[in-house]
Amino acid sequence: MGYTTKFSGKFQLDHPLFDFQALYLLDFARTRRVKRSQSILMIIPDPGREAVGLPLGEEGGYFINESHPQAAESVMDENRPPKGQPGLYCQWQPTADGCAIEWNGHEKFYRYVEWLQYLLVHFIIPWGYRLNGTVSYLGELSSDRGQIVVVDNRIVQPEDAEDKLAFATSPVLVPHSVWLGFYAVHSAEPSRLVSWVATLQRVTELGYPETASWIEENLTKLYAPGIDRGFVSMETGEMFLPSCYPIGN
Repeated sequence: MGYTTKFSGKFQLDHPLFDFQALYLLDFARTRRVKRSQSILMIIPDPGREAVGLPLGEEGGYFINESHPQAAESVMDENRPPKGQPGLYCQWQPTADGCAIEWNGHEKFYRYVEWLQYLLVHFIIPWGYRLNGTVSYLGELSSDRGQIVVVDNRIVQPEDAEDKLAFATSPVLVPHSVWLGFYAVHSAEPSRLVSWVATLQRVTELGYPETASWIEENLTKLYAPGIDRGFVSMETGEMFLPSCYPIGN
């Protein structure tokens, strides 16, 4: 199951990464990016992160010492990434010589544009590097092909990389009448939410027609992101994160 996209080419750095920076990015790509408890992480040594001068980050977003015996205890949700990260795995990594960024060759790389934008904002730019280059991609569907183009630390193709990252890491905005239906199901039977069919049936039974209509109209684009990242009311700002198993990564 899942969908695999292949990539060819590299994004060139204007000067080589220091060894400790390259090692950090390799470990960042190797480890599953999961939501962690900062209070537990504070007692776990993390020399690779400390070498590059990074804090733990929100929900342990910069933590990489996954092999430590106590690291498993820090996991708060193994199926959701820390706030601000667009997925469970980043598959961009430095080349062996530290002069470029490339795909690590692993299958099922999702949200690859968002992850590249994340690397630029959190590592490449703050560390004083300039990234340029073109990488071609080819998905399993013959129509799913194209290029990712970076010019002076800016992703110019596809457009709106900043917006894509913001969307991929934010809860889904819905009208309050829709939010109420989702929250009613979440409060009573949270496991139902993982199935849109079961949720549609339940909100109809509970008397939330606006929620039922929203599910039917937004099933392919917004339902799964809402289950993964939460729903927030447009009018009140109330938000909840479904406790059922997230969809995708």
